[in-house]
Amino acid sequence: MTDANKRANVASELARADESMRAARVLVDAALLHDAESRLYYAIYHAAVALLLTEGLEPRSHAGTASMLGLHFVKTGRMDPEDARLFARIQKYRLEADYGRDFVLTEAALREDLASCQTFLDRARGTIGGFLRGA
Repeated sequence: MTDANKRANVASELARADESMRAARVLVDAALLHDAESRLYYAIYHAAVALLLTEGLEPRSHAGTASMLGLHFVKTGRMDPEDARLFARIQKYRLEADYGRDFVLTEAALREDLASCQTFLDRARGTIGGFLRGA
């Protein structure tokens, strides 16, 4: 994969992250909390994939994405350990929101998750910024 292809793929993943974040906000406002939680996960998932693509890494699973994020970005100090914990928690919540019968969400908790996921996206963008500019 050429650097130009990498940059295009990273930009595409970031656009998907932004779209999922916008969808999550709309769903929270519509009181569709389970669907909003699912979209939040995909927002940070696509941001994590974008990060990994900057290193030429292409995860083959969601679990692999979490593992590679920790190994290549948290352990190296380029992302905060809290980012890996957030990713794992939101990933678990997504599964519960999509498949759990008794998973209870509140709007207040979901709005906190929105803020945390936005922080994750902002940090990912900060880490990716130089790569996209070709620096």
